[in-house]
Amino acid sequence: MNFKTGKELNDKIYDIIYNSEKYLLILSPFIQLGDYIKKEIFKTHLNNSNVHIIIGFGKNENNINRSLKKEDFEYFTQFKNISIVYIPNLHAKYYGNENESVVTSMNLIDYSFDYNIEFGAHSKKKIISISQNSFFNSAVNACFNILEVNGYAIYVRRPIFEKKLMFGKNYVGSDQELNLIDELIKFGKVPKKNLSDFENAKYVNSAIKNQRKSQYEYKIGSESNGDAKKNGCCIRCKTTINLDLNKPLCLYCYKTWSLYQDPFYRENFCISCGEKNNTNFNRPACTQCYKELQRK
Repeated sequence: MNFKTGKELNDKIYDIIYNSEKYLLILSPFIQLGDYIKKEIFKTHLNNSNVHIIIGFGKNENNINRSLKKEDFEYFTQFKNISIVYIPNLHAKYYGNENESVVTSMNLIDYSFDYNIEFGAHSKKKIISISQNSFFNSAVNACFNILEVNGYAIYVRRPIFEKKLMFGKNYVGSDQELNLIDELIKFGKVPKKNLSDFENAKYVNSAIKNQRKSQYEYKIGSESNGDAKKNGCCIRCKTTINLDLNKPLCLYCYKTWSLYQDPFYRENFCISCGEKNNTNFNRPACTQCYKELQRK
């Protein structure tokens, strides 16, 4: 982890946005896009359906335009794969992609980049780490949790792909699944809709009409409607679930986790004893419980 300020901080935030390949997550209470950010930094993603851009902003319930202006809303709606989430009490600032992130004092405003004294902590994802409680993983996990728990999804646009016969996929367009921008601007509030309610992409061709449920989702959904014995707990929210090391999340938390499917995201509880513990999808039980479960 490195401390950055001045031009070094500016360049690092620009690089994180510009170099995103899978996802780009920005949390900034105030967003005002200048020409350089629009025409040089974000331009690589305008026609790129593979990068999921997630914008979280907040504050100013009585005048949303002070946080994010209508023209900037309209600019973001051009992207092929984007989510915009309103977080009323957001004060934190975060810029991250699949490889690196910055937790900072800097809003996504040209003036802040040019004139303010700002600083931030930069971290990179560790491929191999003895401790899964890394700064990078903790920050990513916290930000996605804020989006889900405190956020109100107001705009969602998702790519549509046609699967090839053998391998790969072709982008065929994008579908606007949610647009509450005008409602938020007019009334300062919108109904609660979670980002996890929306699929990452849609697939269309003669053989595939809808994206199938994963085996995990099917089993969790079936068991939640049946009489199966439930004696474990979700490792993220502690909801009661079946005690199964291969399915350690409730369906609600699984939808959030499945956005990026990192098996080493730090979770909160042991699936067996329910005690606070640094578990993850790959290792959902504390050491003692894991040994006991392996013996059964």
